[in-house]
Amino acid sequence: MEGILDNLSLAAKSLQTQTTKLTKHYHVTIAEWRLLRQIQNQVITQDAMAEALQLDTSTLSRQLKSLSSKELVSKTAVGKDRRQLEYALTATGQETLQHINADYDALIDAVFHYWPEDEQQMMKIMLNRLSRSIDRADSLLNETTH
Repeated sequence: MEGILDNLSLAAKSLQTQTTKLTKHYHVTIAEWRLLRQIQNQVITQDAMAEALQLDTSTLSRQLKSLSSKELVSKTAVGKDRRQLEYALTATGQETLQHINADYDALIDAVFHYWPEDEQQMMKIMLNRLSRSIDRADSLLNETTH
């Protein structure tokens, strides 16, 4: 069984490398790209973004500051005391996100070009099953160590 997880780890590392090259071409990190996608999907407050991306607020703040300095997002103060911020993509942010998404889609198409649809669906099922098994194993290990 160790071989399966080793192979998965190698595949994940390879995908990470390819995705890093892709996002770096547009002067953003993978984390910033994920954040741009959240904002596009109307996850626009820091609390909602932190929850959706499972990030602590200090990490999220740094990423948002970076995206603001690159002029990819804008922020607007809202609420009674104007302390809550909502974020939106700028025109440059929308364009950048479209380019990255198109390049990422092309990468995924290239990866799965020769895979029949049924095998792609089976891979999704197996990866979801693996994820649940890893979560269960983690829970069991936490119970036995506490």
